[in-house]
Amino acid sequence: MCDSARCPQATHHPCHRPVWAEHAERTEIFLGQLGTTRKTERTRLQADFDRALRVVAEIDAVDTSNHRESA
Repeated sequence: MCDSARCPQATHHPCHRPVWAEHAERTEIFLGQLGTTRKTERTRLQADFDRALRVVAEIDAVDTSNHRESA
């Protein structure tokens, strides 16, 4: 992925969507397998999962608006 120090929109490039989507999918699977006693880890992973979903949604929103502007 882009270096966020050089690219303020590093996580929002459409070419990074597959990486974020895969990360969200793997995190969701891992969260489902995590035991109930692992509360700290679950909290951290849930925040990570939520961020990945947000980034994918933002990439999709930008991609959709770019297609509408081009048409």
